Amino acid sequence: MIRTLTGKVSDILNNIIILDVNGIGFEILCSRSILSFCKLNENVKITTCIQFSESGAVIYGFESEREREFFLRLTSVKGVGGRTAIAILSELSIDNVINAISSADVNAFMRVSGIGKKTAERLCFELKNISGLKVLTPPQKSESKSSGSVENVIEALLGLGFTRSDAGGVINLLRAAHGEDFNKLSEEDLLRMSLRELHK
Repeated sequence: MIRTLTGKVSDILNNIIILDVNGIGFEILCSRSILSFCKLNENVKITTCIQFSESGAVIYGFESEREREFFLRLTSVKGVGGRTAIAILSELSIDNVINAISSADVNAFMRVSGIGKKTAERLCFELKNISGLKVLTPPQKSESKSSGSVENVIEALLGLGFTRSDAGGVINLLRAAHGEDFNKLSEEDLLRMSLRELHK
């Protein structure tokens, strides 16, 4: 099983990255979060999962073990293959997915290309019953940036025409990238950095 791959990004084709690992080019179907970190001719370490089907093997790439774990949970639902799961993670952040499951928000999943009502209903029903689903949401630290400040940036992004899933996703990316320093960012800095990521 290939758990991680480290190499140089030799090409980016929509949601596919060609990763050169010691002269071998691996084609990796990636989530939006890892795509935002990848740049041509730069080295990157990608968390991976390989799945086999009648059409062959596909390597999927993620920015964290948490995202990989959630991918596997999504594919445990009948009718949800790897490509559909990666489409979900590219349209919705993990927290958005968890909220949709918790509130049985079928419409949130139906916004993902290729997901119909029945599959959306199965996602809400089957994953809601998985033990430990809530532990996938990182605990909020008391010193975290106030939700009001983050929400102001999200509202600004919505006003600029981005979807709530786009806005929430980029905020999660910045939070992961900056760690504790995320709390030191002003609303202006957070908005500027969010726009930079969304326009990549």
